[in-house]
Amino acid sequence: MSNYLSCIIIAGGDVKEPIHLDNRERLIICADGGYRHALKQGIKPDVLIGDFDSYTDNLPDDIEIVRLPVEKDVSDTWAAVQYGKEQGIKIFEIYGGCGGDRIDHTIANLQLMHYIASEGMSGFLRYGNQKLVTVCPGVEFPVQAVTFPYFSVFALSDVCKGVTIKGAKYPLKNAELTNRFPLGLSNECREDVLVSVREGSLLLVLTEK
Repeated sequence: MSNYLSCIIIAGGDVKEPIHLDNRERLIICADGGYRHALKQGIKPDVLIGDFDSYTDNLPDDIEIVRLPVEKDVSDTWAAVQYGKEQGIKIFEIYGGCGGDRIDHTIANLQLMHYIASEGMSGFLRYGNQKLVTVCPGVEFPVQAVTFPYFSVFALSDVCKGVTIKGAKYPLKNAELTNRFPLGLSNECREDVLVSVREGSLLLVLTEK
């Protein structure tokens, strides 16, 4: 088990924003072509994971490399989460998980967010001025109005029961959301908001000013 508190994963999709690093102990993993984003931002990862069909340049000698087979059941980003999970990490912040040339990878990473939540872990998926967060039962997730004035809530599970939103333009109390209808689309913060769910996994999409 590692001493890392959280894990930053840099994938090969679009990275439109600076990758924020602080003084906390974080494991930094690049999933295949995500290494190019790290190089552009002057970040040295701890681990490179992938089949390296996207990143085809020479690999560094001073970074741990986990080479995956080309024919496999999971994506490189999914394998990066599994690697962090095996280290005992429960918080994952993913950059480059959306956009790019293939929407199927974006959809796969939304399913990955569901997996992260269902395993009792926390996931954050960054995309430009948006931050996607998984909300699990037993957690009252705070949304700071000054940073994220707009947000949407979607059911990752078939059904999310006991959904409560406090402090928003459109509040909810003990409501039920399904993954068949986007009832939680386009809400606004009237003040700092609290989002919670009693049963199921929520995807919370936060939009900065």
